[in-house]
Amino acid sequence: MNKKVEIKAHGKVILIGEHSVVYGYNALALPIQALNISTTVEETAGPTWMDTNHYHGAFFDAPDEYDGIKYIVKTMLAKVADAPNVKITYSGEIPIERGLGSSAVVALGTTKALSQFLNLNLDHDEIMEITNHAEMINHGKASGLDAATVSSDYLVFFNKQDGPQQLSQKLGATLLIMDTGELGNTKVAVQAVKKQMDESDLKKKQITRLGELATATQENWLKQNAKEIGKIFNEAQSILASFDLSTKKIDNICKIANENGALGTKLSGGGLGGIVIALCLDQETAQKIAKKAQANFDNYWIEEI
Repeated sequence: MNKKVEIKAHGKVILIGEHSVVYGYNALALPIQALNISTTVEETAGPTWMDTNHYHGAFFDAPDEYDGIKYIVKTMLAKVADAPNVKITYSGEIPIERGLGSSAVVALGTTKALSQFLNLNLDHDEIMEITNHAEMINHGKASGLDAATVSSDYLVFFNKQDGPQQLSQKLGATLLIMDTGELGNTKVAVQAVKKQMDESDLKKKQITRLGELATATQENWLKQNAKEIGKIFNEAQSILASFDLSTKKIDNICKIANENGALGTKLSGGGLGGIVIALCLDQETAQKIAKKAQANFDNYWIEEI
């Protein structure tokens, strides 16, 4: 057994296909290396313990929002005889409930760190199975996209039938990622979409269209056609807004970005708050938009894609 293990995992943004991916359609997501969380596991003489920016205390007394991690720890410790009590420390910051993959990052980091600490040497598929189950606990009906992307260093094209495929090619554009500061709620958003789909054939068709737009994004990505992807982003945003997943702040950011040179702008993730992404031709345009829209967001990142 190792005395101390530290694992770092990075966040992500969904480019397109959020919500439709839950129903088997396509989605694309991008790993964001600048956003990461380190998970450290070490033995402790006291009770199994968790130390995070938001909770410090006995692991299994943690609030319900940590149920996914509790599942991981119980599952991993059950794999060894005379399992030790452990202290798990999370450091770094990925804003929560923003669609940046924070729960998947923590789930992946916890599983990998415990696998090493306990000398279990789980393979990639075993680690992903446990990570995805934790995400199901966290989100109700998780697609697996978050877990696939936070474990990848490349753009991920994903559907539930075929699983993740990596695209190493660059688009040759710039992505501006803006945090509205509004907490999204993936579970509530997924349930709201399901309810509307159950009640409306039009809504089912719109979800199918989101899947088609994701496939079109992949095709245009391979052609490095950023302008067409921008148009696709705008159509996707209209569909997501029709499900009441947008907010006034998201709408404002989209309007400002598109008026100041963005090729296209949309929410990213579950919606009801969270992140807005603007596709830009270059850094200069991204910085200009960030300056113009700064009253509407808490933080931003720029990624060359």
